[in-house]
Amino acid sequence: MKILIISDLYPLASDRSIPSVVEDFALGLKEKVDKIEVIRPNFLVNTILRKHKIVKSGTYLKNEIKIYNRNFILPFIFENKKFIENFKDFDCIISHMPSGHIYSDLINKILNLPHISIVHQSDLVLLENIKYRFYFKRRLKNALKNSTLIGARNCVLARKFSADFILPSFVEKKNIVSKKIFKNDKLRLITLSKLIKRKNIDLVIKALKQVDFDFEYNIFGQGKEKKYLQNLINKYNLGDKIKINDYIEHDKIYEKLDESDVFVLISRDETFGISYFEALSRGLIVLASKNTGIDGFIEDNLNGFLVEPDIANVVKALNKIKNCAKDKISKNAISFIENFEKEKIITKYFENIKKIL
Repeated sequence: MKILIISDLYPLASDRSIPSVVEDFALGLKEKVDKIEVIRPNFLVNTILRKHKIVKSGTYLKNEIKIYNRNFILPFIFENKKFIENFKDFDCIISHMPSGHIYSDLINKILNLPHISIVHQSDLVLLENIKYRFYFKRRLKNALKNSTLIGARNCVLARKFSADFILPSFVEKKNIVSKKIFKNDKLRLITLSKLIKRKNIDLVIKALKQVDFDFEYNIFGQGKEKKYLQNLINKYNLGDKIKINDYIEHDKIYEKLDESDVFVLISRDETFGISYFEALSRGLIVLASKNTGIDGFIEDNLNGFLVEPDIANVVKALNKIKNCAKDKISKNAISFIENFEKEKIITKYFENIKKIL
């Protein structure tokens, strides 16, 4: 089987602004198919607005996967027919993100291959945001209509798009612990995230100002909200309890999670967030927002906690976590995450791909 993956959300070199999720799926499938290649269609205006690195058009090789980086000044109106014909012997197309779906629909008028569109939160944002209504909305709707199957990255998106299947993230089996040991002297909280507004880290700081138990809170990440968050910490005189730490490499994440009790990230418009699953795999208590990507995987008061993202509700949730049966919640979290080991998720994914061939 030969699979063509199309997405501008595929990292090249060291670009921390692009998550590894699409690449992770590609590398998982690579073990099961004969060939995988990737096209990165970049509408340059969009690339600049999203503050991604601009990479020269050309062919790259990463982890033994050939990647074609294509930069466009105009938003996918035309593609070179000779370039498209390089992929006529592939068996199917899998696209991610609006640019991926629209570009795939364009070139598939020539290739006529089975096409799976994997929808993310960005697809929903584009369809619901009025500024995209005159051009991109129509093209995205047509692309999804022309898809053979639609996969959704979470339960909320699956309902919105009437998806054929859900494609959640996965964790490596080796990273799942058998048990988490909690200390009772204070509550140790951690956030691993970009420091941007929609992550709502300021709400957590404001809520912690109001709790009456001892805690420490470590935030790991970089972003334009860093100065604001530090000023907030200083304003509330919480510098001895809350620390903003630099971004850490992925191989150090589990070490930091093991030093913590609670993973908290109450962001809005979250497609999924692999960091939630990484925290669950170490038996942490997870606190997340309702009606976002992780909702439907986290069940409130069973394997974690869900909250409306406002200060009063976050305070209530933190107090609930402080007094909950942590060992029981943790055990449920570990039992749950065992269903999302890499091999299990990739196998289900591959079975869905085979349906269209």
